[in-house]
Order: sequence, then structure tokens, then C-alpha cells
Amino acid sequence: MSYVILTPAYNEEKNIGLTIESVLAQSIKPDLWIIIDDGSQDNTGNIIKEYAADNQWIIYIYNEKDKECSYYASNVYAIYKGIEHLKNNNIKYDYLAILDADIELPQLYYEKIFQLFNTIDYLGIASGHCLDRVGNELVEGIYDWRSAPKNIMVFKRECYEEIGGFLPLKFAGEDTHACYMARMKGWNVWATTDLMVVHNKPLGTALTSNIFKIRFNQGVAEYYLATHPLFMILKSIKRSLREAPYLIGGFVRLIGFVFAPLVGGKRQISNELIKFIRAEQLGRIFKLSDKSKNKMKEAVH
Repeated sequence: MSYVILTPAYNEEKNIGLTIESVLAQSIKPDLWIIIDDGSQDNTGNIIKEYAADNQWIIYIYNEKDKECSYYASNVYAIYKGIEHLKNNNIKYDYLAILDADIELPQLYYEKIFQLFNTIDYLGIASGHCLDRVGNELVEGIYDWRSAPKNIMVFKRECYEEIGGFLPLKFAGEDTHACYMARMKGWNVWATTDLMVVHNKPLGTALTSNIFKIRFNQGVAEYYLATHPLFMILKSIKRSLREAPYLIGGFVRLIGFVFAPLVGGKRQISNELIKFIRAEQLGRIFKLSDKSKNKMKEAVH
């Protein structure tokens, strides 16, 4: 069993050192770790280079950031740069881990992830979940076992290649897209709450600290992921009760969804996937139990 890690990093001088230290402490270290500096304007690059000088399995790559490209798409293109390095150097690996530069992993993270792959049949994507650092507190985010977050996602190599990797979506959601694609191709996805990591920069805050803009942008992303309108309404109601700013946040998310066509034009995903996503979401609404979840839980426990 071998694995490599790809980390896109943009202006992460406050967090990248913590991320690197947490990987150095892993019980099972990667064969190779490629950290792609996506045009950082702070000290991120120098910090990576210092660690790479002391650890030959850490590779530093600089990627010239396309100023016309959205933050989210640029992040995916940085990952492509890492994939290109793997191909050009004929590096063999069984698993591909994506790790953001603002994450602190527990020591056994990858060891436990690989236990999941060894336990669950046809598991193509696995991850833990995040505790967001908000001020001095760690707050558990709202996540779904079906949606492995990209910042700590691990692919079986065959799965990554079959789905074509990440799609550089303009409004984010490339991890959700990958999970849907994997399930459409017959792979299982499992994001376990039994394995928690620390996320030092909460979801959506890379572009703005305005919580209303974050919720609006999340609604826009949902539209471009072809979320079914009924599913979106129910999700917004649920999130308004569980996610700050309470009550109004879900409404702002829904507004983003409604006005999204005015923001960015045509969807980037295929009609085949749109049909799959909406069929799955309607199935989640009208079924009382989820047999696939119960089956995987039984396998793990």
C-alpha cells in the first residue's frame, strides 16, 4: 500500500507549518508529498521550502496563479499541477490524498483511513470530518457521510482516474461533484465522524469573512451543482436551524440559489450527472432509511 499527498497552498503562512508538522507526525507517512504554492504573496513558499530541504519526500512546486481564474478553480488547477508531476516522473501509488494547507491531522489519520478502504467494499473516496477553529473554540461543522470534504479527502487511485479527477468549478463544490461522480460510477463514499481533524480556516472564509456572503455563495454553488429545488428548500430550512447565522442564514443560502443564474451562466456538469444527482436527492427525501449507509456502518463496526 502506497499513497501520495497533494496540497494546494495559497497565502497560508499562518497555517502551513501546523499542517506540515501534523503530516510529519503521521503513523503512516506518504511516499511523496507534493505541496503546490499557488502563487502565494506571503511567506508560504519559503516555509514549504525549509521543510522540503529537511525531508526529501516533500516536493515544492510553484504554480503561477491565473488572475482570470476563480479561487476555487485555481485550487483545482494547482492539484492538476501535482498530478502532472506524478505522471511525468512515473510515480506509482495506490491512494491519492488531498490535504489543504490549513489542516491539522491527528497522528493516526491516514492509518485509520486506510483501515476503511480495507473494510468497505468498492470504497473509492474516504475522509474524516472537520472541527472548525472559530476564535479560540473548535466547532464541529455540519457534514454528511456522503460528502467527503476535499481538504482531507483520500481517493483510491482507480476511482480518481475513472471519474476524471476534480472538475475546476467556478463557484466551488468540486469535492461534492467528485463524490456524486464516484457514486454514479458505482463506488462507495464514506466520510466518517469517528475521525476528526482541525480546520484552522473555516469553510468559505478564504474569500470573505462576511457570513452572509459565505451563505449566499454556498447557495450559488448549490445551483451550479444542479441541486434539486425541493431538496434545496428543505436543506436551507434545516441549515437555518443548525448553522449560523441562525434562521436567516438558510434564507440567504436559498437566495443565492435562486439568483445564481444571473451570476455565472451555464452549468459545467454533464446532463447525465444532473439526472443522477437529482434522482439521489429525491430518493433521500422520500425514503425513511438509507440502506447503503447502514451497510457501510455495519462493515466498519
